[in-house]
Amino acid sequence: MKNRAVERLVDLRRARQLVQSLDSLEVERIPSGKAAGRITAGDIQARCSCPTLDASLKDGFAVRGRDISSACRERPVALTLVGSVAAGGHCDITVKMGQAVRIMTGAPIPAGADAVLASEFAETFGDQVLALADAEPGRNILACGCDVTAGRNIIDKGTRMFPGHLGLLAAAGVAEIQVFRQPKVLIIATGSELAVPGEPIASGQVAASNLVTLTAETRAMGIHADHCIIRDDLHLLQEKIAPLIEKYDVILTCGGVLDGDKDFTMHAMDNLDVAPVFHRVRVGPGKGVCLGMKGTTCIFNLPGGPPSNHVAFLLLAKPGIHRLSGLADPFTEYVSARLDRTLTGQEGWTQIFYGLLGSDGDLRTVIPLEGIGRLQKMAEADCLIELPENQACAQSGSIIQKVWKIR
Repeated sequence: MKNRAVERLVDLRRARQLVQSLDSLEVERIPSGKAAGRITAGDIQARCSCPTLDASLKDGFAVRGRDISSACRERPVALTLVGSVAAGGHCDITVKMGQAVRIMTGAPIPAGADAVLASEFAETFGDQVLALADAEPGRNILACGCDVTAGRNIIDKGTRMFPGHLGLLAAAGVAEIQVFRQPKVLIIATGSELAVPGEPIASGQVAASNLVTLTAETRAMGIHADHCIIRDDLHLLQEKIAPLIEKYDVILTCGGVLDGDKDFTMHAMDNLDVAPVFHRVRVGPGKGVCLGMKGTTCIFNLPGGPPSNHVAFLLLAKPGIHRLSGLADPFTEYVSARLDRTLTGQEGWTQIFYGLLGSDGDLRTVIPLEGIGRLQKMAEADCLIELPENQACAQSGSIIQKVWKIR
């Protein structure tokens, strides 16, 4: 991202544009079997075909299809059994007229054979096989290269890798691939009132729940995040954060972004020469979110209130991490859904509501979570409902264009 003047109180659309303009991290080469969740840095070609030869799809008998074209249970056709072949084995036999070879699933098709008669349609008597059904040429044969052809492009650049991709790579003989490096992430919770997770919460203290939530969110992304708590002290914030910036690709701070007497985070960013990209966003909850850069390190300053912190992370910081990881467009995890009750927002602001996705025939429904505490909403929700800033009200039954799936 090139240096630019800070943009203050931007709309959510603009904030997303700025996040999407972040540059991906450098490329690294890793074993294919460890690539789940990673983004490919180039097209990938198959090293070998799969299968590497014509193979049987069934346990049965390799035959010449024309020899048994008239076979049925009423008029079975007798064949001479001349050998057998198993998966991974080799067969030197050439099947001739009136002959059959016992074959196992995955075994190579012997020369001369062009079909496999499944075991349930055959009976054996010594060296005789009675075919009780026909098997036209190609029946029960997996042709060489029908799944993967050597030299062909099998995965495009910019693909997020899922388990099925890893199986494809294995079948194609690809042992290593190039992917974009995953960012090193640090989460910093600020506040003298915060209790360390796992320790007793004294009177007047607040659990550092944002720290726990964001650590779990990054872990769900397949990324390990370090974390720490820093008390409300401007000098201490600067002293602790300064040496950490060059060690991480992304720093998420929690709290201290507003204008209270103890809101020191943004003062610390200024004093540390963090170049602001945007400063606050017209979205609720989550207004206080800011993005800055120091060298190549992205610093997302998130609000301290749990819903604001969580929503700001999901809407902007999480996509930012995905963008650094190589994802070309990190803003695609949404669906359209029918609203099951009226929602009221604020003119000129994007409003976000926690919700649950259901179903309504061919179209999904979305149910805003109401009447429960804010942390309970965060725990139960599987989506965020986005009411755009040009829409102050959405009536029950109307279509919400962007419902963001969060799990």
